[in-house]
Amino acid sequence: MITSDMYQTMLNIKGRNLSQVRQYNSAMVMNATFTGDIGYKRVYILDKEEGWIYEDAKYSKHATPSILKDAVDYYLQFRPRIHYPVGTYVFIPNDEDYEIGFEDYEPIDPFKDENFDVNKLWMIVGRNDANEFVRYNIIKCNWNFRWIARMNGENKVLNVWGSVRSANSYTSGWWESDYSLQLDNIISAWIPDTYLLYKDKLFDYNLCDSRYLQHEHRFMLTHNKLDPKIYAVSKVQDLVPQGIIKLTLKQDELDETRDNVELMLCNYYNGSGEVVTKQESHVDDTAKSYLWSAIIDEDGVLQRNRTQDKILHIAKTSYFNVEFFLKDKLQDLNAEWRIDYNGTSELSEEEIKHLCNLIVMRQIDKSTISVKPAKTNKLIGEKFILTVQDVNGDYASSIELEVQK
Repeated sequence: MITSDMYQTMLNIKGRNLSQVRQYNSAMVMNATFTGDIGYKRVYILDKEEGWIYEDAKYSKHATPSILKDAVDYYLQFRPRIHYPVGTYVFIPNDEDYEIGFEDYEPIDPFKDENFDVNKLWMIVGRNDANEFVRYNIIKCNWNFRWIARMNGENKVLNVWGSVRSANSYTSGWWESDYSLQLDNIISAWIPDTYLLYKDKLFDYNLCDSRYLQHEHRFMLTHNKLDPKIYAVSKVQDLVPQGIIKLTLKQDELDETRDNVELMLCNYYNGSGEVVTKQESHVDDTAKSYLWSAIIDEDGVLQRNRTQDKILHIAKTSYFNVEFFLKDKLQDLNAEWRIDYNGTSELSEEEIKHLCNLIVMRQIDKSTISVKPAKTNKLIGEKFILTVQDVNGDYASSIELEVQK
């Protein structure tokens, strides 16, 4: 028999009223059964503080796709009390993947990792609070927008992944006046507001500042280099929803004197035919990089070891740090890391890819990573090359590593 005192005690433990108790119990049930759902996915998502991490999620249909309308959005639901802002990038595996997730593989920059398919890249574009468990609207990223913008006094090539969307356009595609005939077509595009989401950390994650995609910037949206389609930004809306920048794009003419079709970049040349972006023709021979092992001292602080420990141990974490110098002056640069197989075994490309994926790398800061071989005997005796370079490719160092028990 449940007495009033017992009932009050239950309320005090799990909530101040019956509604909170039910919410608490519902969250426990949701957590306990989360991975049993048919829509369960192990997704790779960009967190503001931790960088790229894995999360459990449920992927479900919101609207039925149709060839007669624009690409529809889907739902993504995380575990209770796990939330991400609108505009966040997330990689979602599909039915072609052998695993529900991406195995135990954690690339620092999946955009540049050949083992990660950008066709599985989505972004959060809305938050649905209709029930207790929040669901997010997501759409697939289908285009890498590349343009030239002026930053800090220099013209730079920027790029951001987003989604090309259809827009209502009821014209014939041409606008004719008494003196000219012009293209007349519009589409729209959605991109994340990277600075709003990540502030200055966006550079640590090798993202560009999408605020620099502004009115009248031009870029190519085409797979056809014989007849490239050029579009210019005519409208920018970055308020609703916060985290997404919505662009209206008006079709423009190809300018063969300024646009580079091979590189798919508009305004690549100036009026004199000179390249407007700064080009590096060679690496400065005074640029040097030093790759060191790192250790955790007695106080738990990561310290450079000033040596090269070339042995990795199964299921144990090792640390590596790089220093970039130009004319003997330490440079503050982001590092990019890569692991490659260097064994003597005659393995297929799939087997080599699998072995490399068993070496888990996680970025500690812009110049330090942790390296941890998975707990499997198949790695014992295998050799790998750990390579590091700066984001511009001006510096590079490597070290051969062998896995032991």
